[in-house]
Amino acid sequence: MHLLAIVAHPDDAAIFCGGTLAKHADRGDRVTVAHMTRGEYGGLGSQSEAAVAETREAEARAAGEVLGVDDVTFLDFEDGRVTDSLANRLLLVDVLREHDPDLVLTHFRDDMHPDHRATAGLVTDAYYMASLPLCETDHPPCDPDNVYHFGKPTSSFEPETFVDVSDHLDRKLDALERHESQVEFLVEHGGIDAEFDNLAESLRAEGLVLGKQAGCTAAEGFVPLHETARDYLD
Repeated sequence: MHLLAIVAHPDDAAIFCGGTLAKHADRGDRVTVAHMTRGEYGGLGSQSEAAVAETREAEARAAGEVLGVDDVTFLDFEDGRVTDSLANRLLLVDVLREHDPDLVLTHFRDDMHPDHRATAGLVTDAYYMASLPLCETDHPPCDPDNVYHFGKPTSSFEPETFVDVSDHLDRKLDALERHESQVEFLVEHGGIDAEFDNLAESLRAEGLVLGKQAGCTAAEGFVPLHETARDYLD
């Protein structure tokens, strides 16, 4: 199986689905994380956008190693400026076709961050179009089985599919620690991303709460585009 996570920013994979990625990697699945942006707006003003992007790319690659990710890639969209356009939709169609995944993970459509919302729309629409032979891009059509959306607890996101990550929660938090610049940024940012103050503690608590709903110690939750309920996302 090939699991492809398409995320807006370098720390999103660890935050939203790090346990699930690690679990699939551990059972031998191929796992890819494609980042829409390098997160160059995620700085406190003391560095240039280019310097922030370089730091965040390195952090994402280090986090990917912790999670066991096979491929960490960047799609070169601009942070804070991802738009849901036809041209970008076709770019995402070709991304899906290039990687030819069985399953896709991405953001939930209702989210405060505009990049998250735009990414959710682009991926969902590209998923629909990726199998169409007359929609021509650089790579041949593919037909992923499903898209699973992850989201913030502050949105209308209500998980329907749960993955038991009891044995992988510590790895998720270890991967998060590789995003050192963002742990600091989210604390200093304050207010707007208040649910991520004390990020590691918040994510551990969220995992335990979702675990109670799922009947296990810790879980991550998703909303599937097509209804399924499995221990793994397959």
